[in-house]
Amino acid sequence: MIARLRGMLAHKGIDRVIVDCGGVGYDVMVSLQTYNALPDEGEEAILHIQTHIREDTFDLMGFASIDERDMYRMLITISGIGPRMALNLLSHISPANLVDTIRRENLKGLTAIPGIGKRKAERMIVELRDKMIDIDLGMSATDKKQAEQSKAIVRDLHSALLNFGYRAAEVDKVIAMLEPDIESGAELEQLVLSGLQKLSKL
Repeated sequence: MIARLRGMLAHKGIDRVIVDCGGVGYDVMVSLQTYNALPDEGEEAILHIQTHIREDTFDLMGFASIDERDMYRMLITISGIGPRMALNLLSHISPANLVDTIRRENLKGLTAIPGIGKRKAERMIVELRDKMIDIDLGMSATDKKQAEQSKAIVRDLHSALLNFGYRAAEVDKVIAMLEPDIESGAELEQLVLSGLQKLSKL
């Protein structure tokens, strides 16, 4: 089973890349987070691999960090979450923030992720919360900084929207909807505008 690839990045696509290792090109599916962490085409790349072998397919899922790969492995143990859905989920939320979301049993935060409905989110919380009590993903400096920035943005966004006279429950609901945008690094001003638009439709 392939566990790690190191080679030239021959092709870099949003959802899949080709890594040339000794003249052999490996087609690897990746999350958006891994895509953003990879170097430019023609440069050396290292991917941690999860291999999926079925009767008619041989799929390689690649991750820029061991933490993301390990979180992926936990996600695919959940009934109803297959390899592609787990990869899509990790495109919208970092491993560190996913751990925090599940620890807090933040149902709204999970359902804000495309493809994750209420029932699936509830199953994720039930099946993963105990596993994440003591988990330490060995967060990189980048992940820690991202988590801290996201928390600060959420606090500022919550305060800003409350100042417009909306109820806390309404604001919490809208912030949950905006979590993917928060994770992607959207500016506070844009988040406030998006939040007000969503609040006006509640």
